[in-house]
Amino acid sequence: MFASTAKPATQRPPYLALAQAFGRSWWSRHPLPPGDLVELDRLERADRRLLIERAADYGPIFKGLMENRLAVCVVGHGLGRRLLKEHAASLRPVAIPLEPLVPKGFMRQMDGECHQRYRRALVQGVNAVDFDSLAPVVERIVSEGLLDHAERGLHERGPHAWADTLSVIASGMLAHVFFGARPGTTTFDGLMAGYRRLGPHGVVWHLTARQVEAFGDLHRQLTGLLRDDTGPPAGALLATMASQGPLDDTLLGNLIYMVELGRYDLRGLLRWISKYAGEHGTWIERIASDLVKQGRGTRSAAEAFVLETLRMDQSERLMRNVLRDIVFEGYLIPKGSMVRVCMWEAHKDADAFPRPFEFDPSRFLGDAATGERFSPFGLDHHLCPLAGMSVQLATAFLRVLAQSYKVSTCDGDPAVRGPYHWSPAPGFTVTLTAREVRAT
Repeated sequence: MFASTAKPATQRPPYLALAQAFGRSWWSRHPLPPGDLVELDRLERADRRLLIERAADYGPIFKGLMENRLAVCVVGHGLGRRLLKEHAASLRPVAIPLEPLVPKGFMRQMDGECHQRYRRALVQGVNAVDFDSLAPVVERIVSEGLLDHAERGLHERGPHAWADTLSVIASGMLAHVFFGARPGTTTFDGLMAGYRRLGPHGVVWHLTARQVEAFGDLHRQLTGLLRDDTGPPAGALLATMASQGPLDDTLLGNLIYMVELGRYDLRGLLRWISKYAGEHGTWIERIASDLVKQGRGTRSAAEAFVLETLRMDQSERLMRNVLRDIVFEGYLIPKGSMVRVCMWEAHKDADAFPRPFEFDPSRFLGDAATGERFSPFGLDHHLCPLAGMSVQLATAFLRVLAQSYKVSTCDGDPAVRGPYHWSPAPGFTVTLTAREVRAT
């Protein structure tokens, strides 16, 4: 659901590929981008602002090594958008190879008419989702998850307890919005159990027999739901897509894996939201007051908080494999290399966002959230079709959190780089204190 999902690092000597890259550069008479061949991944883990500093030294297009491969970094939405548009046929998104499970593979890696057809079906289905009708159950899932965490004092069990709570909440919200599953039903319990088997500790990149078995179980459950006399519950994505025509195995398989990726991306976003909630209590009080005065439908302050969280964190990069030589801005980007469009760094541009490292949701209360300056879910036609849904789910979580609890956090250490996203420090924990019930 987010633009930054990238393949975990692999290990292989880069020497031959580098020699070929320099040879192609000499033959084409176009230089490789500037920059020394340092391991950007390793250095970035120690200094999150590394790529901003290298862009200041070398310009907005520079090279280095990532995953033991030549990598070209592009900083700036304008440049990134133009690169993706002008050279779309030469760039392939980095994604989990789903061909062993899904006939035509992952949608984000499809080409041409095939990609257009499946993406069009997804977009039409997403646009028809009735989120207002789903919102009460979404909020119930959040409320019950937070209440369980607070009443059982799970914060005393260490930092993993909060991440586990958010994983249950994120998975439950997506199971309901995608498939219409409601807590307390056998369908909901079956889907939650299936996803726990598919990826119990995170997204599994290299599929094993365990993933094949878990995927098959999820596929059977959803196929049965589609064949049921009543069909999938109305309003959810599965129902809106089924109303357009039969879902083939490719489309259904993509929905299954969108939830698999989305539940970890959403959990990560909810962790960041809760961190900023603990650090910016004034905003949480404002959100809670808005709810009391104007009712559940008012979301401007909460949504601004979510968007500022996305600007500050979680939205990080777009990764592409280079299929053939590209000449861009006078530089050769050689076949076999990787391109990283740097989203996090672009969102720290002081010209676009004054005081870029200061958390300030008020910048999104007006018209600041434009695609030219702010693109947390991709660029132009590379925009994730589930962008709006992701913001709605995160906003619903924040509304319930602000209305029901005061949030305190324990996290004095800097963020860390995980397999897919930067995250709050490993010791990050949350304590929830129930608010007094106030009349509406």
